[in-house]
Amino acid sequence: MSTTSLERTAKALRVWQANPEMKLKDLTTKEFQAQYDRMGELQPKIEELEEKLTPLRNERDALAKSMSKNTTRVRGGIRSYFGENSDEYELAGGTRASERRRTGPKKSAASTAATANAAK
Repeated sequence: MSTTSLERTAKALRVWQANPEMKLKDLTTKEFQAQYDRMGELQPKIEELEEKLTPLRNERDALAKSMSKNTTRVRGGIRSYFGENSDEYELAGGTRASERRRTGPKKSAASTAATANAAK
């Protein structure tokens, strides 16, 4: 829960406590206060752990970038060593040359219509 949410909850709680005649069917001011207090206890602990996690996440993200580059290099090496149509290249995550979709130059609408008319 963000600080803003906690602040909104605190404001609502103060208004409710100032007007005890207001009742809700399935929630009392004591229950609401207990939830608010517990959230107040948990938030600093979460923030402390987040501070510890941040450098680990940064290290992981930097490592992921490096690994991605190295994975591309290794797959290129596998492709070069075993061939672009090899089982090893496919096992490494590459797409075999024989399985690639071949695309040719795009035909214009006029040439497509001319081909269709010539077939008639």
